[in-house]
Amino acid sequence: GSSLVGHLPALRSGLSGCRPAAAPSTEMTAHANDVSSESDSSESCGATLTGHAHNDAWVTAAIIIADVVGAGILGMPRAVAQFGWALGTVVLTLALAANVHVSLLMWKVYMHYRTAGHIHSYGDLVRATFANAPAWQGRVVLMTTDVCQLSVLFSVLGIYVLSAGKALGVMFFDTRVCLPVWALLGSALILPFLLMTQRLGHFETLVWLNIWTLCGTIITPLSYYAFFGVEDVLSQGSDWQAVTDVTWDGALSGLSAFAFAMTSQFMLVEIMSEMKDPAELPKAYVSISAPFQFAAFVLAGSGGYYFLGDQVTGLLSENLPFNSSIRIAGFCLLIHMIISYLIKAIVFSNAIMDHLGLSTKGKPQAARVPWAIWRISVLSSFVAAWFLANVVPFFGDAINLAGASFTPLLCIIVPILLFVRLYVDLGDERPHVGVLEWACIVLELVVSMVLLFAGTVSAMQTLRAHWRSHGYPFECHCEDMWNTCECSHTHVGMDACGMTIAA
Repeated sequence: GSSLVGHLPALRSGLSGCRPAAAPSTEMTAHANDVSSESDSSESCGATLTGHAHNDAWVTAAIIIADVVGAGILGMPRAVAQFGWALGTVVLTLALAANVHVSLLMWKVYMHYRTAGHIHSYGDLVRATFANAPAWQGRVVLMTTDVCQLSVLFSVLGIYVLSAGKALGVMFFDTRVCLPVWALLGSALILPFLLMTQRLGHFETLVWLNIWTLCGTIITPLSYYAFFGVEDVLSQGSDWQAVTDVTWDGALSGLSAFAFAMTSQFMLVEIMSEMKDPAELPKAYVSISAPFQFAAFVLAGSGGYYFLGDQVTGLLSENLPFNSSIRIAGFCLLIHMIISYLIKAIVFSNAIMDHLGLSTKGKPQAARVPWAIWRISVLSSFVAAWFLANVVPFFGDAINLAGASFTPLLCIIVPILLFVRLYVDLGDERPHVGVLEWACIVLELVVSMVLLFAGTVSAMQTLRAHWRSHGYPFECHCEDMWNTCECSHTHVGMDACGMTIAA
């Protein structure tokens, strides 16, 4: 702990003056110069560093919560069920602690290099960090970062579109509209806001509304479960234990869900670049965001597992009977998903514009690309995300695949590589890192590598099996969304369907 924050004063003091970065000696020089060239040489150091940042620590914490505690939290009961409520809570806590630790490592790298010029994206930070490294290292890490960041963001957008459609479907469970149509209508609600801004935190009210609706998404089903008791909602043959017989596939599935739900590094640089004072990130993350995340994850995970048992499937809010409670939970989830989509889509669209040579990073509103080009990018990504949502229309499996494939590489392995590269380059000025922290870093790398390879294989096998049993892309997928025996005979409160089938 002390090794993480012991050098905060030194990092903060670096903000008082501009110091140039070490002279690059590789092919990454050109890229690093592109980052620095965004600064006007006539600007003062303060203007160069702050640019057009607006967000304070509280708004930043709210954006991190919206970024981290997204759709993944509703799959927490299923993840905890792989371990049991006691062991699951321990694994959840360790996963959150590892995520905070890696985020602070990434922040320390950002604070070092931002004094040399504008760092507005994950790719910018990679270019600056590897400017003095051998050329092949810079190329490999930069290409990995770019591919993984776009892939993760695109996958998450698809999951949000799917979740918004499911939420709208359960709100109108007596309307016979299929999931692809609901997904299109639900996610389209955010387009008017997305077409109006290119900056995170522009609609500050929506950021705070997102947190309130997140709370409603969790509290509504848990309150219903608590009021009616375990017997009325526990799945047939379901049980709950402190520690389960953990299987290899179950552990991989649970860890993948935790990884998807908790990681934020794939857009942390973009969040920091919009802070008034990035030195306050530890306050925003450790003091405000992390405690909220812990409470929300434990409440949704262990609480949902307690009521629903080890046979829990789907979203937490889907395990409600077809009445007003599921409509309220669906409404909260819909608002939460479309605002979360807004945040991720801004980062994704800006990244696409950057790769097309139309970067909007660090520019005032008037100097940004024409709004017509921005809106074409936004609409194109929206259509592509809707297509992806209907290709992989299984929420839990989509979370596991996203959590096991790109997330460990982008959110754990690459940030640690950035910190190690900085540590090597600083020489005698390097910060002190204790033996315990190095041991934690090694453990984080090992778990990430296992999850990256074994977890991805397991998630793809499960996804393939569910395609065969639950239907293929672009089918109606009315399961747990329509209040009919044909679609939801195993849903909570649909006991009459069992008697009908038996008859």
